[in-house]
Amino acid sequence: MKKKSIAIAFLLLILSPPLLFADKGHFWWNMNAKVSEDSQKAIIFHNKKEEVLILGIELKADEKTGVLEFIPFPSEPQVSLAKGNPFDAINKLLRVKRIKFQGALTKGGAGTEPVEIKMSQKIGLHDVTVTKINDINGFNIWIIDFLDKKGIKRIEIKALKNFSTIAEDYIKRGIQYFVFDYVEVNKTQQFIEPLIYRFKTDKLYYPLKTSNIIGGIGRVEVVLILPGSLGINEDERIKIIEAFPETRRPKLSSSSKVYLNELKPVYEKVANIFPEKSKIYLQMLRYEGRYDFRDDLNLDISNIAPYARKIERSWGWDNELNFLDDFTIDELNDYFEAHPELRKKSNK
Repeated sequence: MKKKSIAIAFLLLILSPPLLFADKGHFWWNMNAKVSEDSQKAIIFHNKKEEVLILGIELKADEKTGVLEFIPFPSEPQVSLAKGNPFDAINKLLRVKRIKFQGALTKGGAGTEPVEIKMSQKIGLHDVTVTKINDINGFNIWIIDFLDKKGIKRIEIKALKNFSTIAEDYIKRGIQYFVFDYVEVNKTQQFIEPLIYRFKTDKLYYPLKTSNIIGGIGRVEVVLILPGSLGINEDERIKIIEAFPETRRPKLSSSSKVYLNELKPVYEKVANIFPEKSKIYLQMLRYEGRYDFRDDLNLDISNIAPYARKIERSWGWDNELNFLDDFTIDELNDYFEAHPELRKKSNK
């Protein structure tokens, strides 16, 4: 039987400056500086109870400046510095594993303070502040003072208003936690050491709407490391599609089973997320087009299919099991565990 498995890929979000790139918002204090983000990389681990989000970016400026990034979260995150280089580990897996895409997805088939400081700490090159926003009006006053203390004094009123509007939208949806990450950037392109955000959520969460502050055109590629495969259940496909612009739909890849020893170089504490002998599948979501997102990814994965998703599916009467040639032995066992009636048919 032929074996196929997929690559772990990472998130690349490219958007021309200034102020916002992909899922992160940006401010910088030298308004004469032109800051570019050549790539942003992300890996998501999720076990239906909590999520680990690893983010790393490449930044470059034509003049030395400080850059402040902000990211919304549905619950208070623990923030730590990634050890080693998880993205190098991913690239090594890319050389030995493959992934396939088909067409775009279709539907067929409060505290008393306005802002609470939860953590303020220097982590490597990052000056990280974790906040909980209880009142948007108080937050608008607080953010000006916060930016001023970081040396970010010349903020365009329009940019600040747009950010406030986005923040208010998140707060209304019950997302109150924001991480502010301050780093200094110079003329030499540098890969900013990745941070790990670990937080409680029963949903697969990834912020997209912050990208709408500036808009533009770019690319989104998100690695999904989950207890199953997305896209097999129609409700999941519909929910994913609804987050993206109506005029441009995302693509969802095939998936393959992976194991703790393969993932440990990416995230050394992966065994704290997935117990031994867990079913773990890798997959990628891709989008290319305008940053005009209708919603964030906030996906219920409680009923995620606990087996592989393969592209070569032939559902004819005589060859409905042909696509199983692309499964590994372990993937077949998972598939037949979920479809015991097909195991009997395949043995005939």
